[in-house]
Amino acid sequence: MSFEDPPTKNGKREGTERFINGDDKSGDVSICAKIDEVGILSFISFGWVFNYLWKTYKGKSEPCTSWKCSIFDSANVNMSRLEVMWNEELIKKPNNPSLFRVILSFMKYRLILACIIFALCLCFGFIGPTCLVRGLIAFVEDPKRTDGGGIDYIFGAYIVGTMLLVEISRVLLYGACWAVSYRTGIRVRGAVLSLMYKHLMNARTQRNHTPSEIVNVCANDGQRLFDAVTFAPLVLVGPFVLVGGLIYLLKVIGWPSLAGIGVFFIFDVVQAILGVTMVRFRNRAIKQTEKRMNLMGEVIRCIRIIKMNAWEHLFINRINEVRAKEQHSLKVAGYAVSLAIATGTIVPVVATIVTVLVVVAVGSDLKASDAFSSVTVFFVMLFGIRMIPYGSRYLAEASQSIRKIQKMLLYPVYDDSLSLPRTRDVAVSFKNVKFSWDIVEEKPEKPSKKSKKKRAETVTEAEPLKSNEKNDFALNELNVTINKKELIGICGPVGSGKTSFLHSIAGQLSQESGDFSMSGASVLVSQVPCILNATVRENILFGLSMNTQRYYRSIQCSELTKDLEIMPRNEMTEVGERGVTLSGGQRARISLARALYASKDIYLLDDIFSSIDKQVADKIFEKAIQEFLENKTVLLVTSDAEYLSKCDRIIFFKDGQISGFETHEKLLEQSNEYKDFFEQYIQPTSYQSRVSSPEAGATNEDLNDEKKELMEESDKLADEEEDLGLQNISKSVYFEYIQAGGGWLIFALVLLAFFINVSSGIFSMFWLSKWMNDVHHDITLENGTIIHQSLAHQQDLSFYTTVYTCSLFILFFTGVFKAMIFVKVTLKAATNLHNRMLHSVLYGLTSFFDTTPTGRILNRFSKDMDEIDVKLPFSAEALLQNMIICVGFLIMIAYVFPTFLLACIPLFVIFTIFFLCFRAGIRSLKRTENILRSPLFSHVSSSLEGAVTIHSYSQTARFITDFKSMLDEHSGALFMFQSAMRWQAVWLDLLVVAVTFIVSSLIVVFTTSITPADAGMALAFALQMSGVFQFAVRSQTELESKLTAVERVSYYYKNIEQEDDESPDPPATWPRDGTITFDQVTLRYRQDATPALNNVSFEIPHGDKVGIVGRTGSGKSSLCNALFRLYPLESGKITISEKNISTISLKSLRKALAVIPQDPVIFAGTLRFNLDPDGIRTDEEIWKALEDVGMKESVSTFNEQLEFKLESNGSNISSGQRQLICVGRAFLRNVNILILDEATANLDSQTDKFIQQCIRTKANDKTLLLITHRLGNVTDMNRLLKVEDAKIKIEEQPSIYPSLEKQVSVEIPKIGNGTAPVEIIITEDNTKVEEEEDGEDAKDYETTKDNN
Repeated sequence: MSFEDPPTKNGKREGTERFINGDDKSGDVSICAKIDEVGILSFISFGWVFNYLWKTYKGKSEPCTSWKCSIFDSANVNMSRLEVMWNEELIKKPNNPSLFRVILSFMKYRLILACIIFALCLCFGFIGPTCLVRGLIAFVEDPKRTDGGGIDYIFGAYIVGTMLLVEISRVLLYGACWAVSYRTGIRVRGAVLSLMYKHLMNARTQRNHTPSEIVNVCANDGQRLFDAVTFAPLVLVGPFVLVGGLIYLLKVIGWPSLAGIGVFFIFDVVQAILGVTMVRFRNRAIKQTEKRMNLMGEVIRCIRIIKMNAWEHLFINRINEVRAKEQHSLKVAGYAVSLAIATGTIVPVVATIVTVLVVVAVGSDLKASDAFSSVTVFFVMLFGIRMIPYGSRYLAEASQSIRKIQKMLLYPVYDDSLSLPRTRDVAVSFKNVKFSWDIVEEKPEKPSKKSKKKRAETVTEAEPLKSNEKNDFALNELNVTINKKELIGICGPVGSGKTSFLHSIAGQLSQESGDFSMSGASVLVSQVPCILNATVRENILFGLSMNTQRYYRSIQCSELTKDLEIMPRNEMTEVGERGVTLSGGQRARISLARALYASKDIYLLDDIFSSIDKQVADKIFEKAIQEFLENKTVLLVTSDAEYLSKCDRIIFFKDGQISGFETHEKLLEQSNEYKDFFEQYIQPTSYQSRVSSPEAGATNEDLNDEKKELMEESDKLADEEEDLGLQNISKSVYFEYIQAGGGWLIFALVLLAFFINVSSGIFSMFWLSKWMNDVHHDITLENGTIIHQSLAHQQDLSFYTTVYTCSLFILFFTGVFKAMIFVKVTLKAATNLHNRMLHSVLYGLTSFFDTTPTGRILNRFSKDMDEIDVKLPFSAEALLQNMIICVGFLIMIAYVFPTFLLACIPLFVIFTIFFLCFRAGIRSLKRTENILRSPLFSHVSSSLEGAVTIHSYSQTARFITDFKSMLDEHSGALFMFQSAMRWQAVWLDLLVVAVTFIVSSLIVVFTTSITPADAGMALAFALQMSGVFQFAVRSQTELESKLTAVERVSYYYKNIEQEDDESPDPPATWPRDGTITFDQVTLRYRQDATPALNNVSFEIPHGDKVGIVGRTGSGKSSLCNALFRLYPLESGKITISEKNISTISLKSLRKALAVIPQDPVIFAGTLRFNLDPDGIRTDEEIWKALEDVGMKESVSTFNEQLEFKLESNGSNISSGQRQLICVGRAFLRNVNILILDEATANLDSQTDKFIQQCIRTKANDKTLLLITHRLGNVTDMNRLLKVEDAKIKIEEQPSIYPSLEKQVSVEIPKIGNGTAPVEIIITEDNTKVEEEEDGEDAKDYETTKDNN
């Protein structure tokens, strides 16, 4: 679903204006948002939001609307200003810059304005209790008389009217403070996140930060900055209320009031301690959250391998371990916050009780006017106390976020100011240059001796790998000059520095010494293609304007014509996130087509042929490199001898240095190292290792059939899940949360704790009123003596003081009990919801991950879980506390004035309209804000993963612009939601002002019939409701909006279709052998889709070595998918060792198989964990596996040895070593069936040979399935399994190559129980075939061009 505003006739977007103005017609609109055009009264009261909420109630607005962000609040405007200030800070204090100081300077004037407004608000809030409340109660004690002796009701009305104006002014000023602060928060958030993203996109590396971690920063740290800025005026000015309260109480009550003030200061200390505790543990929780999100991102990225190896439970346990630490920190922080809220609520009551008891103890008396005005002042002073936990929490979180972002802003950026070579004919020149990777190990929180030693060992022992390119690796003494229009071949052993050399030219490495110059713009085509979630055309154009001739020629030269023909919408086909619907070869060729279309001066091609079959690679080398790029400078990393021999010169790398730089022939003559490498590492041209598939002219990479079907599937789970429109939050969501917290019995216990706590506070106020009513009247004795009673002088003094003191202890202990039980229940609910979602996601069908972007899944585990962990409990606690308080207050007011109930009827009607009619709009705004986060996070994740490619194509500015646009979309929705919430708060406060006005009026009317104490109690309750009532209703609305997170989380664990794992485990002896039988197997990835496997039947005896070949989309990967039960079969059955695999548990099935994937998967963790994730192998077995793959010698030199830390995706070791670890992992599984899915496609020939040798040795008595495009690897297979049009044909004769003209017999020794040797047919002269294919491609190109 698109959330863009529909365009007008002039192409401009309409946002808020169409809903506010009620004009659905197209037309010109201002570049300003509605908020910039409203009047001052509408601005401070948020009245401009009303029309949208009313339209939503009437059903006249769209469920999801793109809200326009004001140009003054836009990320672009504010980022530019913040960037200038940050650069000035770097100039002034280069050694100690402070982002906090810059942000403070950035918003100082708006912050000062908000503080001034809030100070005025507090002044009006103080006038009411100190002057008007006391005056009104005094009016009841001693009514002012008219000249005629009657009560002067006009004077009472004057007090009531003044109180009304003061309260209205207070409410509007409070709204004005939030109006200013919200916009300040939006500006700071947008500026900081945009500046961070811009800097990361321009940085040479992201160091140790993963894209998942950056997504977490945008999701949570951005919100923390917003919260801190919006609450800043309240935190800064609020505590000054304590000073005003101190002065007033000393004046009215005298020195006994110091006891009550002392209570406040004691609680201040308690609040400070709780605040410090909360800060410390909240910071710990944030760090654990980041670790959890990094791990979660890794799991989602590697989910297919995790499923194939049945490791779901292992990673659930790993995530739960991190989650447990996070929950422990959240629990302690939650206790601190909840106790702070509980103690803060009871402070005014406790202070009143203590003050009254001290007054009684010293023998003094209190009038009702003094007592209840003091009570009201105590409640005003409460505001200052409440700001301490708020301030501590927001300051802690914001400080942590700012420090984290500041570190990123200090990363070194690309240096575009390269000098030009002195000679015009030179393209690239190196003179004694040294390059190194810009990676810095982050220090742990508390570097103990153990951790210091461990870190030192990690850095020191990285060198034996020799390929630790992203840690200590460096390119040394580079002396080379490359001329323009040269084709330079680059080769060398694994980890010698080939990729680093290209990246140094692209600007990703730090130049430490020497002279480096380059003429013209370069473009890097990396080993891992950067494919965006867009169409094929958009991925090729990559932001450039369309040039039809160059575009289609780029497609033709990249051999994409036939691939586009089989795609559902040709070049307009969506390829999914990271190109999920494409094969590895197609991704590589789209990446190459993009580079060809870009028309740069220097081309850096990093082993682009590794995932492409030989025939297609030969065409690309001829058409693209030799012809299309004949006038360009090309640096090609390859291990193909044929291509190297056709290069003008060759750079030979060894151990990070250039060991040779000459033509191929001269290097063979002059360099023994190159000669040895060429003979041992590179396959000679006479031995064709990568022959075409049986079908001549067909591309040979496997487009996974299920992915092709996904391209035709338009309805995605994520879209259905997130588009909830204006629906109410279902009762089932509330029930879901209650059940997750422990059930209804626990919930009833929580309610009881809240009820007792609130009731004890209200009772203490009632008891004070009763006490004053009972003693403040004269007693006439029988002898006529009149006794004047006071609080300290009465007959039942001990009774009243005892009850009053007991209420104090009950209040305190119930507050503590309530806080403890509430935190336990809410954390239990959050834990259960997280665990259910985690289990559901990891055990979900593979198709879920094919159709759901990573950003949307991470959104659930980051932002939604943060709301469930932290914000939802706060809203729920505030709702329960304040709702019970409001009900209690209203009951007590009705107890004093029964007629108040009649006056409440119209107020109740108005409240019902507010609550029922407009909450749908607020809920819709929250859902819209949730929806707009996902594309923002997906953009961040995908762009940072491809940052090197994006910078290489000079598209950084475009991605930054897109980020700011998406951020503005989200900021607009966030501001609209916050404004709607504040609109509700303002008008509810005005509703309570009406309640106060009614109570005040009733006091004046019934002056002669009520006691001053009752009047004071009723008025105190009415004034206290001013903040409590709107907070209760707002908390309910916020709770409902936060429950959308529960709704989204529960949607995942209720609606993600799970893998069928109810089958029983097989006998312990299964499988006895590796026999595989497919019996009439039909597999579809969607209903009514073309079968990926169509009635397939074959049998593979135990120990057979089978090569699997076939054209694109023929179904090779579908065999693997069916074997691992990644997708359900439509019909037929598969048996392994005479056991139907559908009748056994998935875990048992997948544990019986081992797969080595094309892209090696390395997890962040120890070498031991990566080799043996299950933790069931002994050290001897692990060392034996390392010896088998040739890594024992290097690993044994480490101090850490098997505990050597590997980074995520194995970024601190070479690609060859990553693949060797995967091979060792497969060997350790010790299963009867081993599957290689293009396992050596991305490796050089020497490493390929070594791995193949390892596999042949270890798989001697095992069944081996080899999916490959290097048919030199299948020469020793017993048979070839040919996949064509979803059908299978097993061949052991040369007839599988009918299209080739001449045969060369290659006899391979028998292996295992192998049968007769296979004849591999190799074409000696492919000229005729290639010419025919070229002609076909030319026709295809012309046809495609005409069609487009």
